[in-house]
Parts: sequence; C-alpha cells; structure tokens
Amino acid sequence: MSGEIYEFGEFRLLPSARELWRGGKRVTLPRRTFECIEHLVTHRDRAVGRDELVAAVFGRPDVSDAQLGQIVLRARRALEDDGNAQRVIRTIAGFGYRWVADVRPAMIGMADGHQPASFPANHESGNVALPAARPDTHVPRRAVGLSHRHRWVFALVASVMAMGAITLHRASRTAAVPAPLAVESIPMPSASLAVLPLRVDALREDAWIRLGAMDLVADRLRQGGFAVPPSESVLALLETAPERAQQAQPDRVREATGAGLIVEGSARREAGIWHVELVAQPASGLGVPVRHSDRDAMSAMRGATDQLLAALGHHGPVDDEHDAPLEAILQRVRAAMLANELETARTILTEAPQLDGSPAVLRYQLAMVDLRGGQLARAEASLDELLLRPETKDHPLFQAQVLSARGSTRMRRGQFAESGRDFDAAIGLLAGRDHPLEHGRARMGRANSHVPEFRYDEALADFGVARTELESAGDILGMARVDANLGMLELHRGRPAAALDYLGLAVERFQSFGALHELQVSLTAVVDAQLALLRREDAASTVDRAWALRERISDPDQQADVLLNRAQVWIGEGRYQAAATVLDQARRTATSGNRVLLARQRSLDAELAWRRGDWQAAEAASATALAAWPEAGAAIERDAIILLRQRALLELGESAAAGRLLDRSRPPPTRIDEGQGRTAEAIAMAEWAHRSGDFATATRWFQHAMASADQRGVPAELAAVAQAWAPVLLRAEARQAAIVVGRVAPWAARDFDCALLQLRLLHANALREPWQNALKQARALAGERQIPKELTALDQPGREPPMRLTQTGR
Repeated sequence: MSGEIYEFGEFRLLPSARELWRGGKRVTLPRRTFECIEHLVTHRDRAVGRDELVAAVFGRPDVSDAQLGQIVLRARRALEDDGNAQRVIRTIAGFGYRWVADVRPAMIGMADGHQPASFPANHESGNVALPAARPDTHVPRRAVGLSHRHRWVFALVASVMAMGAITLHRASRTAAVPAPLAVESIPMPSASLAVLPLRVDALREDAWIRLGAMDLVADRLRQGGFAVPPSESVLALLETAPERAQQAQPDRVREATGAGLIVEGSARREAGIWHVELVAQPASGLGVPVRHSDRDAMSAMRGATDQLLAALGHHGPVDDEHDAPLEAILQRVRAAMLANELETARTILTEAPQLDGSPAVLRYQLAMVDLRGGQLARAEASLDELLLRPETKDHPLFQAQVLSARGSTRMRRGQFAESGRDFDAAIGLLAGRDHPLEHGRARMGRANSHVPEFRYDEALADFGVARTELESAGDILGMARVDANLGMLELHRGRPAAALDYLGLAVERFQSFGALHELQVSLTAVVDAQLALLRREDAASTVDRAWALRERISDPDQQADVLLNRAQVWIGEGRYQAAATVLDQARRTATSGNRVLLARQRSLDAELAWRRGDWQAAEAASATALAAWPEAGAAIERDAIILLRQRALLELGESAAAGRLLDRSRPPPTRIDEGQGRTAEAIAMAEWAHRSGDFATATRWFQHAMASADQRGVPAELAAVAQAWAPVLLRAEARQAAIVVGRVAPWAARDFDCALLQLRLLHANALREPWQNALKQARALAGERQIPKELTALDQPGREPPMRLTQTGR
C-alpha cells in the first residue's frame, strides 16, 4: 500500500501508520493528541472550528473547552510549540484553531518494506507500535520514585503520596538451577501492560513476595520500554472488589487502566529453588508464558521478567553490581507500604543491620514511612540531611526524587514558595531523562505551588505536561489526580461550577480505584464548591459520603479535615451545638501540625463564635487563625478572617485595634482585580468607613465589592456583599436596597442569610402576604438561629416605604 506523509521542520507525520517522528526518533503520542494533529494538518488550508475539532478528536459533542484545550496543549508541546509563539497551531479567537507551519507533503512506498533513506528503517506500522528492541540501547535504571499529595485548604489539593518503584540489581548466581524456558519474540497488540499481584506458594515469612514481586516486575517492564500503571493503582482497583473472582480481576484492571496486556504470575519454592512463572495475556487470543528459576527469589523474578521482555520484542535494563541483602530489605519494605502496613515497614527498616551504615536508600525509605504516617517535621529533617550527602548529589534521578518528596512535605505544611523551589530543582534534574512518572509527578507538584500565588497560566501549563507524562507512563490514577487538581485550580480562581465538572469525574475515578485518600481530599473540594454555590443540601450529602469512610482513614490530618467539613456544613445550617461538638473532636485529633489545617480549624471556631454572638471568643479565635494562615498564597482566606475579626473588635468597642487590621488610607480601587477576588477585603473597608461616618467612601467600597463579586459570579460572594450592604441601604436607599437584595433572591429558598434579607426587605416595605411567606421560609432554614423579633410582626400594614436618611445616617 502507499501512504502520504507530511514533513514540517524536524517532524514527519504518517497518518496511515499513526506515527509522528522527530528526526530518527518516534514521538509517543496519546490517541487523541495524534488525531488532533492529524486533523489540523490535513485541513491546513483553512481554520478548523471548535466543534469540528471536537467531533474529530472525541467523537461526541459533550466536551468542555477545557478538555479540548488540554488536547491542543499536548499537541503543541509535542511539536515544540506553545500558546504564546503559536508557530505551528494558531488559536482563532472565538472560532477554533488553524495549522500555520509550512508542510511538505510526500508519498512513501510501503508495499515492499523499503523506506526512503532519510526515514528510520526500524519503525512498525499499525495503530499502536511497540518500540523496537535495540541491543545497544540501555534504558536508565530507576532508583526510588515517589510522589505525595498535599491539601491547600479552601482552594487546592495537590498530588497524593504514591510510592514509586524500587529498582533492584541483577544478581549473579552460581547455584545450579533449571534452564530457562526458551521464548520467541511475539508481536502483541499494545505497548501498555498492567501487572497483578503474584500468587505465592511459600512459607509465611515469604508472603511479602506477593506484592514485592508484583512491584519489581512492573518496574522492570517499565524500564524495558512499556507503559505500566503504578502498583498502587492496580491494588486500589482490586481492593474495591475483594470478593471478585480471580478470573474477573484481569478484565477489571484492563477496563480501568486501558492496558493491552495483563501480566499474571506465580512463585513457588521447592528444594531451595524459586520458580517464577509469568504470562502476558491480551484481551483475546493466546498469552505469552515464561518461567525462570533461581535460588534467590528476586533473581528469579528479574530473570522471568527479562524473558517476558524478550518475548515481547524488548530488551531488559542493564543492571549494575548490587547488594542482594539490601535489595531484599527494600523490596520487603515496598511490599509493606503497598499493603499500607507502615509500622511493619518501619520495623523492617529500623531492624535492618545495613541501617547502621546509613545507606541513603534506607534513610530515604524511612523518611517516606514518616511522611506517609503524617510525621512531616521528621520526614523533612531526614530529607534535608539526605540532600547534603555526596552520594545523593552523585545520582541526579535519586536527588530529584528526594527533592520532590521534600517539596510535597513542605506543600503539606503550607510552605508554598519553598516547595515550588524544590519542584523546580527536581524538574531541572529530570530534564532529558526518560522517567515520565517522576517527571509528571514533579510537574504536578510545581503546578500546585503556583496556584496559591495566582500564577494560573503557569499552573495550567505544568498540569498539561504532567497529564501527558502520566498518560504516556500508563498512570490512569495519576491522570485522575491531575483532573482533580484542575478542579482545585478552578475553585481557587473563584469558578466553583467549572471546578465541579473536573472534580465529579475525578471523584468517580477515585471511587472505582478505591483510592481513599484522593477520594476524601476531592470530596472536601466538592464540599467547598457546593457551599460557594450555596447548594447546602448537596454539600451535606457530600459530607455524609465522606463521613461514611472516616473509619478507614489512617492519616490524622485527614481525619481532622473530615470533621472540619462536617462542622463547616453544620454552621451553615444553623446547627451550632453539633458543629461545636465536631470542632472539639478536631481539636483533640493529634495532627501533624499542618499550619493550614490549624488555620482552617480556628477560622471555623471564630465563625461559630461570631454566629453565636460571642464576640470575645470570635476575636481570640480569629487572631489565632490569622497567625496560622501563611502570609503568602492565602490572601483570600486571610481577608475573610480579617473581616470577621474587625466585626468582633468593633462589637467589643475596640475601634483602635480594628483600625490597624488594614491600610485605611487606600482609596477604593478603580478597577476589579478578577484574579484575586478580594471581595471580603472590600466589605471590611466599606464597613469601617460606614462605622466611621464616611458614607461616601463606604458606598464606593460596597460598590466595588459588589462589582467584584458580580464579575466572578460566585453566589456565596454575592450573598456576602448583600448581607453587609443591604441593611445599610434599607435605612437610606430603599430602592437600591431592593436591587441588592434582588441579586440574592434566587438562593433564598436554600440559604438562611439570603432568606433573612428577603424578609427584611418585605418587612421594610410592609408587603404582608409576601412577608408572611418569607417569614415561613426563614423559619424553615433557621436551625438554632434566631430571627430578629422586629421582623416577626408587621404592625403597620400598607405603610409607605421608609424615607431616605440624610448623609449623616441619623
């Protein structure tokens, strides 16, 4: 057959083979990214509309702009283009995209297998081709890979800690063992594999091999050039259905991960010899079986995996000399951590005789156990010490992993600038190295460090690269984490509705994988988004969903977080006593000392005290919360608590202290800063000016607050402005008050504060029947809250609206 190719710059695109080449190297692309490039190239004579491109890439119309934008971002990055330069793909505002790079069409003859001299001769045609085996090419050996997940309260959640693979070296054995099974290279349908836990027939002390061998096989296949989902992801899938029959497990994993091959295996010990059997099974047809034997279990695993790689047309990694006892310890630790048995892992490490020599890899694993257990300060101290060691500096990949671990630790402690510098350094060390899992996780960490500083464009760029890297590595769960983080970013930008689109997909994926930690963190973000939209019943249901899982949570920080979620919802429902009870439970939870978690807890303490009219307690709690919130990256959260503290101080008659909370010399802004959305600060400035008798300045600040909230369109922000401004207007500008209260009328049926505003307006205008309906509605939503007595009776039916007051407000 013949096919057309397209040449542009250093690239060649072969639509018939579904391949993109750069020079002599094939570029690995996800299916949709390839189809995006192909469609734009073949229709380069015109601009391609957004809907046309969606249909070509996704095959369905219900695709968001953000989803399409991610595909275009990946296409640009694969082609060394970006949204600023647009040398290859140009954005046509309001319409779609157009291919603008010069293209040189050419034909190639493929019937006889010959290629032009300038084209690489070792490529394979087909939908998805396996990378060619090259005896002279050595895939760099992988050390210890990891990633962590942190939580930016109210806005951002970063990646969860997911331990990476441990590379063990091949041992040379002199014992006589049975000869390996000879295998031939067999073409298989996909370059993506997933490895299941091995079946082990051995003594109890060897039970760790079930998961340890699974992880070793997965990592070795990954080093051999395959995309292999992390072991955590596969185990999470299997744990969601523990009663599922063994024969159904491969189908479940295949469906969730998209793997073309499922690797199953067994290990048994007879007469001191370990016999390992592996089989790579496609969705249909015959599998590829291999087996290998050795006196050492790890050597038997490596030997069998290398034979499987050869059978699939790949070469195994080249191993260095190694310490076999140290390898066994590390793999046992890895198995314990995969099984979430942290104390077992700690015991193995602390009792290891090698620890006396303080090898870096053991110290690193011990730090990971501390981090996984919430011992953040101890973990960070260990990682600090490791980064000073010469052996760490001599191994760039290991150094990058330690930096990423420290960056995640600092992120969880609210040290966003410091964590960003760690991720920067890790990404620099990973540049040019073929380690997509580590690179993707480092990119995701750096993206999250950008968000608190409102560097949204940079965060989006890093998220896009992270998702592409994780997809190329076969990490489906990692891709779901990116989606969740994109939801957090939208939430931080004040776009809760858009956030729910991302978070809903991520939550369902985490549920299917049984990824409990990620699920709980994402549910917390869903609660924040639903409360921002004043969807209180939905938020309560989401909290109940998270609450049902709380007994399975081992991280004390997350246990406290679930309690705070419930308190937050109950405060909004007026269930103050119940909220006080769970806040007390949260205070008694032994957390890691996370500053952001402490700040959130004290902020809720302050809000509850304010709602109950306890000004002294509200002022004290808000002062503690302000001290805990990080100075950088928490402007919106600090604004909200400053507003609450100012109100408490003014109620206590401490005007001088209240006046020092903000720079009162600043005039109201002349434009809206959409990025930061400082609505709470504008309300605080307006209320201070009004209390000081400067009504003109107060009006301008209120107007700015409403304009800012209106531009962001977040119901909770609009309600906050109306609740502060409408009572002032009802005493002076009844018509303007009606306009402001009208803005929040759609939410009066589900939010008490909005219902109370409606009641105030109707009472002020003496509209009896609407007032009665509004009173009934407010009472239904009140909970433990009291409706002011003056609003519960209408003594002057049919009276005229209140007269406009003078400028003095008297």
